[in-house]
Amino acid sequence: MDGELDLMASLEFNRHVECCTDCAAARQRVGAVRSAVADGAPYYRAPDELAGRIRAAMRRDVSPAPRQWRLASAARPLAVAAALVLVATLSWHFARSSRPSGGLERELVAAHVRSMQADHLLDVTSSNQHTVKPWFSGKVDFAPDVHDLAEAGFGLAGGRLDYVDGHAAAALVYRHKLHVINCFIWPAAGSEGTIATSVQGYSLMRFTERGLTYWVVSDAAPGTLAEFARALRASAATAPSGGDGIK
Repeated sequence: MDGELDLMASLEFNRHVECCTDCAAARQRVGAVRSAVADGAPYYRAPDELAGRIRAAMRRDVSPAPRQWRLASAARPLAVAAALVLVATLSWHFARSSRPSGGLERELVAAHVRSMQADHLLDVTSSNQHTVKPWFSGKVDFAPDVHDLAEAGFGLAGGRLDYVDGHAAAALVYRHKLHVINCFIWPAAGSEGTIATSVQGYSLMRFTERGLTYWVVSDAAPGTLAEFARALRASAATAPSGGDGIK
């Protein structure tokens, strides 16, 4: 009700309320109370001079501090700031080294959902791979392998620049019947196997092809993503080195 849920939790909550009459009624009651309080409760604004009187009273009640204490007090903000920087740095390194299980998968699903909700599905709209691939030049430090797989039932809609797992990623967008398929691509860090999983009703598949990591996300069935992966790999296998292939 306060709008403090993250994107995935908010979607899950809304899906639950759609099929739970008790929670839907509770949300309606809470909303009605909030509206009644906002519209009918009296509101009193403190007079402007009140703040001045409070500050004057505080100055009278606080005696001057010794010089040594004033110097220590002046140094305290610097020490606090240094401590905060240290804590933030350690926390960042700890978070990077201790990602919870499924953290990347949830981030990919969030990126997939966000791309459709925020009207940012495509930065370049084209089914022509010779148009989409050059668009990424200078935006990512690798050449994504772009193929139109319309003959296999996966039409290329275009692409966009996305940011996943702390780095830029090329996102190719395909359409299969009524489903949108996001294919996130970035350089492979090593030998990575194939993974097929699901997160909150979304299917995901990871595979590595010609030095690039592919993460495919959609609300389509897992078998559909497997067909997509086979079609993409078959098309990549016949692509020439350089040109429209991976450089």
